Amino acid sequence: MARCRITVLKCTLDEELRAKYIPDPDYGLCTYFEPGQVYWFDGGEAPPEGFGCKIGWKSIRDEAMGMTRPQPEFFAGRPHVVCCNDGCRPVIFLLEHVEA
Repeated sequence: MARCRITVLKCTLDEELRAKYIPDPDYGLCTYFEPGQVYWFDGGEAPPEGFGCKIGWKSIRDEAMGMTRPQPEFFAGRPHVVCCNDGCRPVIFLLEHVEA
């Protein structure tokens, strides 16, 4: 069975949007993740152990589930770069299909 390796690539903050729409001056980068963190996903609905953000998981879950299944030839070996759906401070993840 294949697994999906989820690596946090980047935590970002759009200062322009934050300044315009979020009045809280302490609103900054996502506090759930740090670049370089790695999570392993084996399938199912539940997030990997330690994956702290439920909204972030809902944003990437379908892609991660797809990475645990056999890959079509044109996807074989290609990682997917995805992000959560927080428009002001999205976290960017790398999803990789890894044969167990």
